Amino acid sequence: MDSMRQVKDVTPDNVQEFLLARYYEPIIAMQLSLTEIPDDFDLLLSGVIDSFGILEMISAIEAEFRIQLDLALLDAEDITRIGPLARYVAENANSR
Repeated sequence: MDSMRQVKDVTPDNVQEFLLARYYEPIIAMQLSLTEIPDDFDLLLSGVIDSFGILEMISAIEAEFRIQLDLALLDAEDITRIGPLARYVAENANSR
């Protein structure tokens, strides 16, 4: 049934929506509003994910959007920042 799932367009907005939905509970537990999350919100530094969670997050993005990511060109600090990561994923997925 998973193969019947419609593939989502890889846009920065869709990637950001996916991340916010995936990490909804810890973000809400911090008493933050999903509509007010800043572009530079850092999932790692805020405690939403830990270092192992970075790998899980990248795998989840790849599975959700059916892409393979090469993060070599992404600044290491931006891997856990919602806005820069979403833009990088969209730009690199759509350039293939």
